[in-house]
Amino acid sequence: MDTIIFGGLLATWFAIYRQRSRTVVLGAWAFMILLVAILLNHHVTSSLKLGLSY
Repeated sequence: MDTIIFGGLLATWFAIYRQRSRTVVLGAWAFMILLVAILLNHHVTSSLKLGLSY
């Protein structure tokens, strides 16, 4: 999932660099914020099981 987010951020940067319309850039930016929020929710709510058991 991290790779998808970095790819999306690269695509968003590319849209800005190529001077696409404001709607395309804001849509890509909003979509990436949504993906980051979903990833954050997944990581925060998952159990990490960091306890040490010898």
